[in-house]
Amino acid sequence: MLVVTANWAIPDGNLSAPPPRGLFERLFADVRRVAARAGFRRDGRYRPIERVVIVLAGDTFDCLVSDRWLGDVRPWERRREAAARQTDLFRAAWRHARRPLVAAARLARRGLAVPSAGTHGRPVPTAAVAVPVHVVMLAGDRDAAVERSARDLPWRRLGIGVGNAWGGEAVRVVHGAAADPLADRDSGPTLLESLAVDLLARFGAGLVAQPGSGDRRRRLVRDLAAGHPLDMPLLLRSSLPLLTDDATHAARVIDIWRRSVDRWVREARRWGCAADDHGAVEAIAWWMEAGEPDAHPRPAADRLIDVLATPLPFRGGQGLTVVGHIGPGASDTASQVVCLGPPNIRPGRARAFRPPVPAGVSCIRTADAVRPTALPAVAIFEAGEGGGRALEWLTAGDAGGTGHVLPGSVPILGAA
Repeated sequence: MLVVTANWAIPDGNLSAPPPRGLFERLFADVRRVAARAGFRRDGRYRPIERVVIVLAGDTFDCLVSDRWLGDVRPWERRREAAARQTDLFRAAWRHARRPLVAAARLARRGLAVPSAGTHGRPVPTAAVAVPVHVVMLAGDRDAAVERSARDLPWRRLGIGVGNAWGGEAVRVVHGAAADPLADRDSGPTLLESLAVDLLARFGAGLVAQPGSGDRRRRLVRDLAAGHPLDMPLLLRSSLPLLTDDATHAARVIDIWRRSVDRWVREARRWGCAADDHGAVEAIAWWMEAGEPDAHPRPAADRLIDVLATPLPFRGGQGLTVVGHIGPGASDTASQVVCLGPPNIRPGRARAFRPPVPAGVSCIRTADAVRPTALPAVAIFEAGEGGGRALEWLTAGDAGGTGHVLPGSVPILGAA
């Protein structure tokens, strides 16, 4: 059985709140539950599964939304100072990542306990067997330094594999940021990096510096970071009542946001942000300040659609591809794609700003877009496991998409 989860986005905690511990506890409980149920085969008899592979498909850490980058060093720079600051950020984030990553490493070391099989093909709950577990962490767009980070960092000593992709022809797991127009890189930072550092982190620094409850403000920054970047103005508006019921305070928050947008425009042009030649920076700045669908058509709205809603080509493997980033803009017909990207919360006409989900792609949407009640994850079964089913979502909410049909059996063990 293969379990793929993504987008934990564990920060250093200075500006953004870490994920609630309960999300990780629920995820590991679901893994144990599904592993036991996967032992029931197509013929109805029970036989323990052979092993479990857990892949963290990118963005395990959020190494962008941090006040460590608001000085004279940026994460996209190839300087010794940037690498040192990245290491410091990882060490700070370890305070919040230690519990879930140690729990995953413990499973890899001890195995996962599932019921043994009785003589009549039924599970024996009182007699457990340990199923081998392998854990792999992939680099994402928000923690690209995971693979090349210092070897002396605590989580590098846990026995967790690190890489950019996992699998083979039958099953392939990638983060998938390369299919996102916001992650396209010509030179300088991508739009995703620039928005995270010079807009959201700057807004978070201004917000946390205000008197009052810092914990509530850090949760707001995390909420904004957890979704699609173009959803930030809508999320901010919907979250303001949760942050404050004081009109003066709310106006101050909006002022901090707008000043952060203005500063982001200057920084994006200064660093030569990708796609600026096409007017993307101006278009995004208009959207971030307006936060409304194009009720009053403007050239910037058309430019935003033209530049950012144009899907980049994405090719999976010949079998099943699991993507940890947002839904890829396009895929070839030979592959099936499952996406664990952030939820799509945009209502009404504003959906035009999001690339369409093509046929053959299925995306996880959490039940509560502002504060998810579960981490995005999916279990994919080996041939015959789980009564012959192909997969099971391990998340609150539903799996949406168009024309998504999975093969009846997937040789996961041969893909490792």
